[in-house]
Amino acid sequence: MPTTPGIKTPRKRKAVPKVVKPAATHVDTITQTQSQLNAHERECAARYDSVLDKLGALDKRIFRMEALHMASIIAVIGLVLATLLR
Repeated sequence: MPTTPGIKTPRKRKAVPKVVKPAATHVDTITQTQSQLNAHERECAARYDSVLDKLGALDKRIFRMEALHMASIIAVIGLVLATLLR
């Protein structure tokens, strides 16, 4: 096949032999699964602690809002009574 100047023809690639990995044994699979499960449990424990901290902060905020709500109800009842008793 004649070659044209300036045009490159694709070269044939050499066949690269595939590396065949040995099949994982049953014990290797169990060990890998156990390590993944342990890592998952650590992550979940950290996430659970974070959720508990946020719930504690939320509980304080709700208590403060309830106190403000009760104070405003008492103020409104007081104003209504003062207006009616005049």
